[in-house]
Amino acid sequence: MFALVPAQQPYAWGSTRAIQEYAGVGVPGHPLAEIWFGSHPAGSSTLADGRTLAALIAEDPTRALGAAVAERFDSELPYLVKLLAPGRAVSLQVHPSAARAAQGFAADAAAPASDRRFVDGNHKPEMIFALTQFEGLVGLRSAEDIARTLAPFGLARTQAALEALDPGDEPALRKAVEILATAPAESVAEAVAAATRLAADGSESAGTLLELEQQYPGDAGALVSLMLERVRLAPGESVMVHSGVPHAYLSGLALEVMANSDNVFRLGLTPKRVDVGESIANLITRPAYLSRPHSASASAGVEEFRVDLHEGEGGDKGSQVPAFGPKILIALADQCELVSGDERLELHRGAGAFILDGETPIVHGSGSFAVISVPTS
Repeated sequence: MFALVPAQQPYAWGSTRAIQEYAGVGVPGHPLAEIWFGSHPAGSSTLADGRTLAALIAEDPTRALGAAVAERFDSELPYLVKLLAPGRAVSLQVHPSAARAAQGFAADAAAPASDRRFVDGNHKPEMIFALTQFEGLVGLRSAEDIARTLAPFGLARTQAALEALDPGDEPALRKAVEILATAPAESVAEAVAAATRLAADGSESAGTLLELEQQYPGDAGALVSLMLERVRLAPGESVMVHSGVPHAYLSGLALEVMANSDNVFRLGLTPKRVDVGESIANLITRPAYLSRPHSASASAGVEEFRVDLHEGEGGDKGSQVPAFGPKILIALADQCELVSGDERLELHRGAGAFILDGETPIVHGSGSFAVISVPTS
C-alpha cells in the first residue's frame, strides 16, 4: 500500500478554501478546483519515493492491478478519484459514450494537437459523493417541465426552443438545447431582463439563470440551465452521472469518482472552447441517479468503478479492505490508519492511499472512509 500525493488542479473556478481546509492541500486564498488521486497522464499522483502512480503500475501491471483488471483495461487503472471544490460554476458539459470516445480519439490521432477534441479513448461516467452541502445542475428535466419554465419568458429564443420541444422526445430535447446553447449575447441579455422579473415572482430556474450569468456574462450556457435539474446533495448523498448526461457543478465539496478519462465537451459557462455540436451528439436525456444516502449499487452497470463507504469500527478489530483488484482509499476523518503486517500507514482527512491487488489491510479508526475499487463482474 502506498500513500498518494495528489496532483493539484488550480483551475480558475476552484474554491479558495474548501480543499485547503478539508485536506490541508494547496494555498489558502488561491483557487484549487480539484486534487487527483490516480494515474491519468494529465495529473498522476506521486508516491513517497517520487515515482508517479502511473510509473508504479507500468512497472508491473499484473502485480498492481491483478491479472483480470490488467487484461480487461489494457494495464491501466480504470478509474480516477478527485476532490472537487467549485468556487463558481464548473463549465456546462457532456462526456462522450465509450464508442464515440474510441472513434473520436482514433480519428483525432492524425490531426494537429491544437485541433484534437478527444484527449483519450475512454468514456467518462462519474459519481459525485457530497462531503458538504453540494449543488449542481445535473440532467435534463422532462419536456413538460421545461416548457412550463420557458413559456413565461416570452422571448424569440425561448419560443423557438418551445416550438422545438413539441414532440417531447429525445431529438426534440436535443434540438431545444442546441437552440439555447447557440443564442447570441443579445438574446442572453433579453433573458436576463425577463429572468429578473420572474425570479422576483419565485422562479428558481430564473434565479439560477441570473446566478450563472453574473459569473459568466453573456454566456449562452445560462440559458441552457433553464432545461436542467438543480440537484442538492447533503453530506453522504451521491449522484451518478452517466456519459451523455449534461451537468454543471455549482458549489460545495465532493469526492468525485469517474472512469479514467478527461474527455469533456462544453456547452457553455466557460472561457474555454465550446463545442455545441459534439456536446449535442453525445447528449442523452436519461436522468441522473440520486442515492440518498449513498449506496454502492448507484453505479451498477459501470465497469470501471464502485464506491463503498465504510464507518470505522474503532477498537482493535478494524475493517478489512477487500482483496480483488486495485483500490484507492480516501480518509473522510482524521482517525484512519491502515495496517498490513508490519506496515502501518496513517491518513489524515482528505488523504488517499493506493492498495495493490490482493492486499487486504485492516483500517483502524472511528471515522468514515471511502474505498474505490473495480467491480468483480
